[in-house]
Amino acid sequence: MTKLRFALLGPVRAWYDDVEADLGRPQQRELLAALLAAAGRTVAVPLLVDGLWDEGERPDRPEHAVRTHVYRLRGVLAEHTAEPLLVTVGNGYALRVPAQAVDVWEFERAEARSERVRASGGTAAEARAVLDRALELWSAEPLAGLRGPQARTVRARLAGIRQSLLERRLEIDAEIGDRPNLAAETGALAVEFPTSQRLRAVQMLALYRSGRQAEALGVYEDTRRDLDAEAGRRAPADRLPSAALRELHQRILRSDPTLHLPERAPRSPVATGPRRPAPLPCVVDDFTGRREEVETLTGMLTLPDTSAVVVSAVNGMAGVGKTTLAVHTVRGLPPDRFPDGHLYADLRGADREPLDPQAVVVAFLRELGTAEKDIPEDGAERIALYRSSLAERRLLLLLDNAASDGQVRPLIPGAADCSVLITSRARLTGLAGARHLRLDVLTSAEAVELLRRVVGAHRVDAEPEAAATLAAACGFLPLALRIIASRLAAEPGWTLAGMARRLADERRRLDELRTEDVAVEATFALSYSKLTSEQARAFRLLSALDVPDLGLPCAAALLGSAPEAEDTEDRVGSAEELLESLVDLNLLESRELGRYHFHDLVRAFARSAGSREDAPATVTAAFAGLLDFTLSTARNADAVAHSVEPAERTLIGVAVDSPGLAFATAQDATDWMRAEIPVQRALVARACADDGLPLAQAADLVDRLNTVLSGISHLTAVGELAGDVADVAARRGDHDAEALARYVRGNALWHANSYGPAEDELTRALALCTDDAHLRLRASAHLTLCAGARTHGRFDDAIAHGEASVRLFHTLGAATAEGTALGELAFNYARRNRLTEARAAAERGASLVCGQNGEASVSSAISLYYLARVLRLCDAADEALRHARDALSLFRTLGVSAFEAATGNLIAELHAEAGDHALTAETAETFLPLARRTSGMLEAGLLRSLGHALSRLGQAARARACLRTALELFEQRAARADVEQTRALLENLT
Repeated sequence: MTKLRFALLGPVRAWYDDVEADLGRPQQRELLAALLAAAGRTVAVPLLVDGLWDEGERPDRPEHAVRTHVYRLRGVLAEHTAEPLLVTVGNGYALRVPAQAVDVWEFERAEARSERVRASGGTAAEARAVLDRALELWSAEPLAGLRGPQARTVRARLAGIRQSLLERRLEIDAEIGDRPNLAAETGALAVEFPTSQRLRAVQMLALYRSGRQAEALGVYEDTRRDLDAEAGRRAPADRLPSAALRELHQRILRSDPTLHLPERAPRSPVATGPRRPAPLPCVVDDFTGRREEVETLTGMLTLPDTSAVVVSAVNGMAGVGKTTLAVHTVRGLPPDRFPDGHLYADLRGADREPLDPQAVVVAFLRELGTAEKDIPEDGAERIALYRSSLAERRLLLLLDNAASDGQVRPLIPGAADCSVLITSRARLTGLAGARHLRLDVLTSAEAVELLRRVVGAHRVDAEPEAAATLAAACGFLPLALRIIASRLAAEPGWTLAGMARRLADERRRLDELRTEDVAVEATFALSYSKLTSEQARAFRLLSALDVPDLGLPCAAALLGSAPEAEDTEDRVGSAEELLESLVDLNLLESRELGRYHFHDLVRAFARSAGSREDAPATVTAAFAGLLDFTLSTARNADAVAHSVEPAERTLIGVAVDSPGLAFATAQDATDWMRAEIPVQRALVARACADDGLPLAQAADLVDRLNTVLSGISHLTAVGELAGDVADVAARRGDHDAEALARYVRGNALWHANSYGPAEDELTRALALCTDDAHLRLRASAHLTLCAGARTHGRFDDAIAHGEASVRLFHTLGAATAEGTALGELAFNYARRNRLTEARAAAERGASLVCGQNGEASVSSAISLYYLARVLRLCDAADEALRHARDALSLFRTLGVSAFEAATGNLIAELHAEAGDHALTAETAETFLPLARRTSGMLEAGLLRSLGHALSRLGQAARARACLRTALELFEQRAARADVEQTRALLENLT
């Protein structure tokens, strides 16, 4: 078969084995395009004539010209294949190539193929993938450069197909709900296809789901008006919004909750029921879930014709249901798989004295029919007899509750026809060739189903929310669930909600999870009793930190691992060995390399043990080591993120002992800070509660959280933490910590658009800075006050604060900080029409910041943003746009979302001033979701830009909705100048 392929979606081209063919003159390409568009059908010569030339442009002998082009085209094809592709059929021609060889043929069939995927049971994502592949084929205008009637007709038809594919793909996007910028994408396409009601429907739905109901209703009004304006050119049925669009409009008016995507239940790990004593436990009749695990384990045990013993090991924490799973799986195996039956032994691995494997061998020999007198006294001879007794048998050994590799190894047969299934709380990594399965807890749905089976479906179904709460309080652990379920089953008058309230207090939870003969705490205690003193100390201390998980370096700092080690790497390595040993024992979990966490009930047990065994001073010392390490690392991250020396970013003198982690790039620094946010917040809270921890270190740590990361929810949390530190510092009389904490709180409040409270806090911080030791803190407070005054249009106050900040940073020799202050000051100069000073200050600021370090940094990105902002006011739009785009690229790389949104707003304003309203609208739509997460002021600015652009694009109703929302946001923040500008745009809207 020929390896030729053809493209019409763009210039007409052909390739053979990725080598492009020379198709000759444009008329030959016109002919080729006409034949390919016919999809293998015969095209008569008169039709080819009509398709290649307009009436007044035909040659004297058009039929002869067609045949000449056919001749030449055959010559081109013959250079690459001997197959007769271009054939004569009667008075016409046909091009016979496979469907997959022509991009248009796949393109045309894509929507139907996508629908077949759905009809045959495929997912929405699979159907969308078909459309995405087709749309990727569209490289440029189809049949680019061809001018004949046929080319124009084909182009129009393909454009219609592309529009339909785009509409269908966006409809599936809305159905799946995984495209956060769907409103922006549909908005841009609505400009390209203004009469597409399918696009308008998706746009309305996306806007409504984004909380922009007024804009969604505005889209409908704009559509209705556009259709009315074109009524004379449309069929009667097309002069009004479609029934589907009208229905969607009504549902949005009613705020129909079913328009929102259903919440996707998080997928939780899974597990089964509790361990049963020997002999071989019976199958529990309420066995729940575990379908995937049963299939996996069955597959392990039924491998065909292996040349060695199949050893399968199931490990998991206490109470997760390893024995239940193993017995259930064994009972469900085909009878002919192990015709000689099975041997079972509880090895009592969790007991203080695990079973001696020699005793197990004796018991197995008896079960195999060996007379007592024939069992050797010598251990080696006994094992040899045991293995020879199994040599001709096909049976399964279930070795339950194993303690170690060494306990199990003597019990493994030598016969390949036998299989061994082992359960253990520890990971038995020393068994060569073994297949391992880690058993996790139940999913939320499986846990509730287990409650239904034990307590009774009618009681659980009557309290679904309480059942879910109860399952979560049990940590989805089967043993805990069965204990609670049995207590509820024994007391028909108890409610699930009442039991859930009893479990709500973590300190009481383990006391509740017990019956007369079984308790969760007791099963954990058996595992705990096996630990070395070093493991037990780590187990207790790690649980004291209230975080979802913990990175290895932080864990090493908390534990003070290997204090005699010469460097951080040695200490981390020592901690890793210790933590991995706890993971192997299933007392600690690690689903991501280098990060560790507890099961909720195991953490509760560890904390209970810590409260009994660890002196408060010991715990405080451990937290002091972690706070010192975390602050030092955060300082390093801050310095790398802003490309300055750590000293230049330190606002008060707080000593640290640890060198902390080092970072190669700003991205590495921000990634670490983001990953360890819970640890940093927990440490600050601990320092506020424990007067044995240095509060100044906690205040400094909050400052690093504020300067490296962004986001409105993050800023809110930082402001609250800083407020807590400030209040505690005031009570303790720690003026340095209070001054820094009030500055950090004021800075966070400013970025969260709470300008009045921000100014109050910053002014209080300045009042606490009474000597030269606080110069850097004073300079930073003045800089934020400068930005605050500028926001309220008080440009003279802003200039005074900005100049004070620049002077102080210059005195300190802090070039990067001075450059940043110059950028803010420059904007205020420009707003006072001091344009020469403004440009000089902005360029000087950028030079200071970018000259310090050539690498990407937050500071260099901010300086470029400030420069672009000033250049815009100086009528240097092209330079402003170039610097803004450079800044945007850096902010995206570094994950600085607030400045990314601000730069997007600036770029939208530059496009608007250039008169490119479609690009303004597209840019504003793109950055609006980000602005919503970071700043109400930025959201308002982007809505204003979008509203203004939409008004120029003739979408008055939606423009009005955008501008009204922007005005409301500006009014809430008392941004007077912005309020006046937005109100003027609304008044001018027709």
